[in-house]
Amino acid sequence: MMLQLHVWGPGFGLPSIDPQCLAAIAYLSHAAFENEWELVASSDPTLSPTRELPALRDGSIWIGGFQNILYHLQRKPGGQWDLDRECNDRDKADISAYTSFIETHGQSLIDLSFYVSSENYHASTRPAYSNLLRWPNTWLLPPKRRAAAKARTDHLSLSSLDLDTWNGDGTNKARFAAGTEIPKLARSTQQTVSSLAKQPQHATRFRLDTLAEAFFEPLAQLLQGERYLVHDERVTSLDCLTFGYLSLALVPEMPRSWLSQSMKSRYQPLCRYVENLAQDCIGKNNLPIRDHAGSEGETGKPLPWKDPQIANLEGSILIRSSLESLPYVGVLYHPNPLQPSTTTRHEKLTHVPVLPTMFVGLAASVTALASYVLYTGEIPPLFHLNNWPSLGRQRSSRLVDLGEAGAMLGAVRFRP
Repeated sequence: MMLQLHVWGPGFGLPSIDPQCLAAIAYLSHAAFENEWELVASSDPTLSPTRELPALRDGSIWIGGFQNILYHLQRKPGGQWDLDRECNDRDKADISAYTSFIETHGQSLIDLSFYVSSENYHASTRPAYSNLLRWPNTWLLPPKRRAAAKARTDHLSLSSLDLDTWNGDGTNKARFAAGTEIPKLARSTQQTVSSLAKQPQHATRFRLDTLAEAFFEPLAQLLQGERYLVHDERVTSLDCLTFGYLSLALVPEMPRSWLSQSMKSRYQPLCRYVENLAQDCIGKNNLPIRDHAGSEGETGKPLPWKDPQIANLEGSILIRSSLESLPYVGVLYHPNPLQPSTTTRHEKLTHVPVLPTMFVGLAASVTALASYVLYTGEIPPLFHLNNWPSLGRQRSSRLVDLGEAGAMLGAVRFRP
């Protein structure tokens, strides 16, 4: 049975704009022959039971997420698909520990560089998605992924990268809300190393460099000049995952390229490591990295690309996005991620059997609420304003703060 790997499409000169998708591509390109799998740049996370890409279709079964795909492939009979089959217990323990480290810290760096940074997002990331998606997903998915990235990195307190949250004079709104702004008369006019380090732009860069170093340094120590991380002679799942994150850190050209600069200036062995994996796993013709001699080097094997099937589902996408945004109703829409799909890909794209049931349930809920109000003459406590703190806050007039609805209104240049 031919395997189909669905991923976010190409961008920045890479086969995918997502690190987990790049990891899955690298894994399958090394574990399978070219005639055993197909690579589909569908850029459609609704295909996945977990609503995330990469998604692997194996017959009638859909598996979402790199780790779930890895678990599925490693348990196939014969062990052909398991790149870690020759690893001993110590090697497997190292792979497990470093996998957790890379997915945690590497994802934070990608989030900060690609999504939280307003300059990089508007100049590079958002246009890359525009080249992959069709309307209305061009207005729905990028803001959603950016909001998720901001939530994942909120604990790092690096919101200064997000210029959308700053006032026009370059000061952060949160600083005034907290009362931490220093009066002009109390400021020192003499510039010292300490004062420069405390300036927002310099302090942010120092923290970003520290985060990058904390991510690159353990990987450089593990590599120790070898060709691969765990074994010098063969690729493991850890190499594939590491390639996904390091390639996105190294290759894309961003207006604020602090991540690639940190890697190129201090971690040349990791740069060569990415080049080697590019040639081994996805073919160097698919990755715009030149070796240090300035030549292209030997071309690796091509990727088994297959054109995605296009369905006219603009109306269904709008309805689905609106329903998913509703409290309680959105939860009902998502299928059970543990239940395999028994429909074909075309049926999965065009058939939405849950919609009639959801509309019936919504109508029943509205009827029940109206009956309660007419009978008691009171509004249920659940709907009291005090029970919804977010509704008591000052409303924002910016479309960017309205989520998916604001994105769609921005598309038609609606003015409130």
